[in-house]
Formats: sequence, C-alpha cells, structure tokens
Amino acid sequence: MIRIGKFGLVNNFLPYYFLKGNFEVVESSPKVMALKLLSGEIDYAPVPAYFYLSNKDKLKSHRFCIASDGEVLSVILVSKNGELGDKIAITSETVTSVNLLKIVLKEKNREARLVMSDSYNADELLSIADSALVIGDEAIKARMVYRVVMDLGEEWKDLTGLPMVFGISASLNSRVEKAEVADRAIAEAVDEGIRRLDEVVKAASKQFNLPSEFLSRYFKILTYRLGKKEKKGLEAFCEMCKAYNLIDSV
Repeated sequence: MIRIGKFGLVNNFLPYYFLKGNFEVVESSPKVMALKLLSGEIDYAPVPAYFYLSNKDKLKSHRFCIASDGEVLSVILVSKNGELGDKIAITSETVTSVNLLKIVLKEKNREARLVMSDSYNADELLSIADSALVIGDEAIKARMVYRVVMDLGEEWKDLTGLPMVFGISASLNSRVEKAEVADRAIAEAVDEGIRRLDEVVKAASKQFNLPSEFLSRYFKILTYRLGKKEKKGLEAFCEMCKAYNLIDSV
C-alpha cells in the first residue's frame, strides 16, 4: 500500500476529497510531514517549498502543489490597527512563509524586528508584537477578526509577476514509482473537486465551520498543479533565498 501525506488544513481539503485508490492517507502538520517524508515513513506528500528546496538532492518533485497567482488569503500579516509596526511576531511552525516575509520586507525596504514564537495563534502572537504572520487555517480565522496588513501571495506577485508556490508534492528519489501513482490519483481528484466544487465547499464548510462564500473563493484562488509559471515562481523564490543568504545550498 502507498502511504500518502496530507496536511490537516483547509488548503488540502479539495485535492483529497475525491481521492480514489489503494492508499493510506497520513495526516500531519507541514513541519512534521516533511520529516516523515525524509525518514521514509511516507511515500509521497506535499511539503513546504523551502523544505523541498533545501533537500533537492534527496527529493523528487511532482505535479501536485499548493500555490497562488496573487492573493492566497491564508498566508498573511495581521494587526489590530492595520499597521505593520516595528515588531512582527512569527511562528516557528513555518519556514517558507517566514523567508518569504523576509524577502518581501527587504525588497520593499521595510524595517521591522521579527520575534519568534512557538505559538501559531493570532491572539497570542499579537500579544508580543505589533503585527503577526499567520498561516493556514489560523490565518483564515484571523482575517475575520483582525485587519490584514499584507497578503504574502499578493506581495510576491507584485514583486515578481509570478505565482508563489507554498507547498509542493515530493518523494524520496527511491520512492518515485510509488509517488507517481499517487500523483496521478491526486491530479484526478483535483479535477473532480473542481468540477464538483459546490459539493466540496458544502462539506468543507461543515467540517471547518467556515462560510461557504469564503471557501468557494479560496478554493478558486489556489492552484494545485505545478505548471510552467509555478515552476518559474519556485525558481525565483529559490534565487531570492540565495541572494539574501536565507538558504545554504540548493
């Protein structure tokens, strides 16, 4: 049986909703998922883009990704007053988004001190800083309470004209055959999910207790397939990480 990783987040709901095949689906956070993939505990999984770039010698990328060509809605800076402020709280749960934030700040010549926290909760992060980087489901909740200062997908698009790839499916080089079977199944499930979007939205709204209108917009914004533009976006992110000494060797 092929073991497939899945983020337990809204952004992974549509790609897996109609998944068919003899697979064992293992659900974890992006950070834990990356370690499971590298250890060989799972055969195929989406992993954070920065993790993939840092481990390209060991990993093979596949078609399934989590990307946006502009605003992403779930990787955002929020604050109580709509201002960036002098201190930004960042969570230790993400490396891709933190490095993307560093690039955006440098490119825009914005000065701010980043304060690391083990929390990913917006309320807790904003208790120690003027603004906070929140990701995933926590970002979706936070944007309904606080003011959005920056959408990092939108900022990246403004800087480069390219999509931002936040997560990319990968496998160990020794598991490519199994991974390709999984990747084809995910691609078919994505196509089915897009065709039957109303069903997906209804189910996601019930599971995550989020408004259907928002979820419909969110699922339409996300890109799930690594095309030419997405590959260029990933390459540009890699180059900027190297330019600002945010990554050792890729």
